[in-house]
Parts: sequence; C-alpha cells; structure tokens
Amino acid sequence: MSSPFSRRHFIKNATLFVGAGMCFPRLRAFAQAANTSAVLPGQSFDIAPPGQFKVEFHGQFAELPVGSVTPGGWIKSWLQRQADGLTGHPENMAYPYDTCMFAGAIPPAPVPHGQNWWPYEQSGYFVDGAVRLNHLIDNPNAKKIPAANVKYVVENSGPGKLGESVWGWPNSVVGRALMAEYGATGDPKVAQALNNCVLGSSSFGYRDGYLFEEALYLYGLSGDARLLDFAKQGYDRYFVSDPKSFSQADKIRGDKPLREHGVTAAEQLKLLPLMYCYTGDKEALDLANLAYRKVEADSLMPDGGIVSSERLGTTAFDSLHETCDITDWSWSIGYLLMAGGEAHWGDRIEQMIFNALPGAVTKDFKQLQYFSSVNQVLASSTACPRLAPTRMSYRAAHETECCAGNVNRAMPNYVTRMWMRTNEGLAATLFGPSEVNTMINGQPVRVIEETDYPFRETISFKIKLSSPATFALSLRIPEWCDGAAVTVNGSSFGIECKPGTFALLKREYRDGDVVALRLPMSVQLKDWYSGGAVSVERGPLVYSVKVDEKRVESQRDPDEIRRILKGNDIQGFPAVEFFPAGEWRYGMDAAQKEAAHKFNVIESAMTENPFLAGNVPVQIEVPLRVLPQWQSSWQPVMEPPPANIKMAPKNPTSLPSPAEAQTPGESKTVQLVPYGSTYLRLTTLPVIKT
Repeated sequence: MSSPFSRRHFIKNATLFVGAGMCFPRLRAFAQAANTSAVLPGQSFDIAPPGQFKVEFHGQFAELPVGSVTPGGWIKSWLQRQADGLTGHPENMAYPYDTCMFAGAIPPAPVPHGQNWWPYEQSGYFVDGAVRLNHLIDNPNAKKIPAANVKYVVENSGPGKLGESVWGWPNSVVGRALMAEYGATGDPKVAQALNNCVLGSSSFGYRDGYLFEEALYLYGLSGDARLLDFAKQGYDRYFVSDPKSFSQADKIRGDKPLREHGVTAAEQLKLLPLMYCYTGDKEALDLANLAYRKVEADSLMPDGGIVSSERLGTTAFDSLHETCDITDWSWSIGYLLMAGGEAHWGDRIEQMIFNALPGAVTKDFKQLQYFSSVNQVLASSTACPRLAPTRMSYRAAHETECCAGNVNRAMPNYVTRMWMRTNEGLAATLFGPSEVNTMINGQPVRVIEETDYPFRETISFKIKLSSPATFALSLRIPEWCDGAAVTVNGSSFGIECKPGTFALLKREYRDGDVVALRLPMSVQLKDWYSGGAVSVERGPLVYSVKVDEKRVESQRDPDEIRRILKGNDIQGFPAVEFFPAGEWRYGMDAAQKEAAHKFNVIESAMTENPFLAGNVPVQIEVPLRVLPQWQSSWQPVMEPPPANIKMAPKNPTSLPSPAEAQTPGESKTVQLVPYGSTYLRLTTLPVIKT
C-alpha cells in the first residue's frame, strides 16, 4: 500500500520564510526561492541557519535554537546539581558510561547482556542530555563530555553511521544531540554529518526507522525532498501498511487501549505531530490527538507519568513507570504541543517534570530509580523482584543501563521548550524562572521570566528592548486554573484568560514593560481507580503523604547485583535504599472530598532546592484516618538484602479491601508535601466510604 501522503501536495519549490531573524515561516518570505536540487551524501549543501526554515512549517509553535532559553532560579540550581551529579560524573553510572561513549568505539560489556547496539543507545541518551546541559549553564562539569563526543561523531560519520554506531535506533537517539549542537552553534559540519547519516539509512523496521525525527528536522533546514520521503516511508510503515504495528491507524481509532513498550510508543507516536508540522496534513494531527488521548485515558498516572514497566498498561494502585518514559513522553508530547497548540499538553509536560521526575531521583541528582511509583512505601533492590534487582532502589548504576543515561535529558529538554515562537511573536509554553533571547522583526528581544512557579501563583515577564516593538506574547492558561488574570505595567489587560487556552497579548512593547500573570492555585481532589482513591493537587503539583524512612547506603553492590555490574566501584555516589520507619496506611473520609477548599495551605520561604525534604515551600494540611487493618506482607522495617530475594518485601499491590477499610482510626491532620520531595510516599489516598 502506498503512503497516504502520496496523493497530497507537497512543496516543490520551498521558500525560506523568516521573520527578519525571528524565522517563523508564516511571517514573510525571501523573494529568492531555496535550492532544492539533489544533494549527495558528503557533498556540501545549502542549509538554513538555526531556527529558520526552507519549507512551510504548519505547527502553532516552533522551537527556538538551543541556548535561546536559559534557566534561572530553582531550575538553574537543579541543572547545576545535575552537572555536579550524574551528568558530570558518568563514570559512577558504570558501563557504558565509564567508556568513551560516542567519542570512539565502545568496548564490549564486561558481562555480556542485551543487544550489541545497547551501549550506543544508552550512550546516545547521555550525550544528548550532556550537550543540551552544556549550552544552558556555565559549569565545568557540564563541559567534560560533549565536546569530544560531538567532535568524534562529526569526523567519523557517513551513510547510515554516526561515530561507530551503524544502527538506526542509537543513531536517532544521539542524532538529537547533533540537532541541539547545530541549533546552539550553527556549525554546518554538525548538520551535514547528520544529513549524510540519514540519507544513507534505509531500514524502516521497528525502531530503526525513528530517524524520521532527524529527517524532518533536516528537511526543514534544507528543503531536500528526499528527507521528507524518508519520513513518509516511516509513516506508511507505522500507521498504514504494517498490521503488526501497535499504532496502525485502525488501532488508534479502535476501542482497545494501545499496548507497546513505553519508550517505543512515545518515540513512534511523535511522527504524527511531526508530519503535521512539516506537511500540514490534518489526518496526521487528528490521529495524533486520538493516540495521545487514548494513552492518557488508560495509562496516565497521578504524577503525570505513563504506566510503563516496561509496557503500557492500565493505571492501578501499584503501577510503575520507567524513568526513561518520564523523559521520552515529555519530549514526545512536546511535539504535539507544537503541532496543535493545545494548552492541555503543556499542562501534562509540567505535571510530569514537576512530579514524576524529581520523585524518581535523589535531590542531589546522584542516584535514580529505574522504576518508580506514586505509592511507594519501600524503595529497595527487593521492591520488585519479579522484574529485576536494583530497579526500585536509588542508584547511579542499574543492571539495565538506559534510564541512567536518559534521565539526564529530562530537565534540559524542559528548559529548551519553555519558550517557543509563533507566527506573531513568542509563546510562554512551559513556566518557570528563565530568560529568552531572540529576534523579532529584526530587533533583539529579551524577556526575563521571574517566578517561583510551580510553588507560587505569580509570574512576571520583564521586556527588554532597544526600541519599541509590536509583537504578540502568548501565555498558557492551565486547565486547572480558574480566575487567571493578566496585567501590563500594573494595569489590567482586557483579554480572556480561559482555562486550557493561550491568552494573546498583542501590543507595542517598550523597554521595561512588565507583564504579570496570576494563576490562582486551589486545592483539588482527583478521583482514581473508579473512585476508590483520590490524589491531592494544587496547581501543577501533586501532594503526597511523606512516609518516615530509614535510609541505608551501600558503597558496595550486593553480590547478586555485583555479578551483573562486574564489581561496579561506587565513587561518592552510593546506592541508596529506603525502608519505612513510620505510618503510611492513611485514607480519606468520603465526606472530605467536598471540603478540599477548606484544606489549609502552608507556605514558607522559597529555596534553591525546593524538593528537599523538610525545606519545601508549600505543604497542605489534610484530615486523614489511619487504616490499621490494611495489611502489608512485610515488617515495617527490614534490613537489606534478604537471603532469598523471591521472598523479599514488596510495595503494597492494591487498595485496602472493604474489610480492611471498615474500622478506621480517628481523624488526624496530616501535612502533605510535594510529591517530588519524597522517596517513600502514599499519593492515591483510599476513600473511606463507611
């Protein structure tokens, strides 16, 4: 069957559209058409500067080059800790991060396992995160890895090959690092190395076809129709002609939930919004909205993550998500945000990054979980033995290595997409302390975003200009927010701030203008598991019962893990396990569901590390009851590791039974804390109906 795009009209004589340096394609066009003649791999080619296009871009938002947005406040502090932690010290993450990675040929694993392309996939995740981090903050630890890796890849690439990787999937992973590097530096050698690889790739089986992301990025820069053809073949393979594909169009439109490996699903589905962005095909965008909404309806977890251990599944009390998926789904959803411009998807990204991400890492960014859960009252190498050892403990090195690399991408990705461009100006798509520098109509524009969001309700945008300029500033109004308001220089600006939309402020701006956005945050309860439990939310943050914990550090891996990691030497990044040392069996009276507006919100001083336990800027006092009959299969505290891992303690697998919930204790006030500040937590509170 031919591709569904074969009957559609594509641009043959693409024109470079720029907005006098702003570059959004709908603003205006150069009079001279772009050269779209065939280019052979290895031959020099015409390419647009970073942020510009040689084809029409149909998305509502377009990315700014990496480095245009820089972090401030608590997000900058997060990234500094990231540089001083895992991203700056990959040797602690064991193989393959203690090798040259993409700066040469990765030696064989000390203990063979997995596929021979795994080390390049895993290294590619890390290199992408490290490259982006290097262009966001000034930190010597952030500069260690990127230069050598990018240099080697650029100098040792060719058709179907990036560095020493000859596999499509690892190339699509590290290819994002080259996209970021070109965006930040404008070095044409970087883009050409990627171009030569893509044009020399021919496999569209499974993940090897995921180079469509790089193909469409390069198509936008060069107008080379062969790159679009590459992506069209992938579209046909994944959504039309292959009945085995989980995302075949009929399956997306059908009644059954989508089932696939979580990372694979996120990476594959993003072709739909990307095809819309670069072709304007409405069918692709319609399928994208159906597919992502279907995954969200069945697999969304209360912290914004997607059930993925390792496959997509229906959300349950004991659901887990792989840390890879926190990064990959937030990245994938970002393309849908760009394509359709729906505020909903910005909400979803924020929820994932502000809750699931900090909940899966230690607060100094030296350890991470492979799997994490919203209801996690045990975080040890024994917590999910049915899957594998280590995966719920916080560690730098895991026996399967992908998450340790991928987690380094999450926050740098978020920062690069906080601001995007529109056909009329700029959009604040994701909130947080930051600064954006770009050009609009030939004039430099700088906007400084000052805020303690997501912990506070107010956001200030300070405009810096050399002379007055007229443009539009689009501000996302989250779906959870009622009563949002905008002022300009202290005076009300008469625009509608409807939840789930973007408020558009088009006016002449002058240097020093201040746009203020207030997003009132009320306490809200959300039902889970057919009304059997509720989560407590305020703004984009989810709040949890923080379970008192016993922290156990290990400088040496247990023998059953040491055999896999071949004696991993832990250098200042010890493996950490958490065991409960206090009560966690709480429930909420059904009557309290109508009284959430009365829950007491306690605010305290903002800090550089707001997810540090005992130092959080917001807590919520909630009346709860202990359920003393809610039984676990293990003692409140257990020292690791037990002799027989199959008999080890596990996290609770379900809500309390009706019998266990029938005799609750007296009501007591419990202070809930932001989900991301916890290691052990109860997030979905059983509803007590008696």
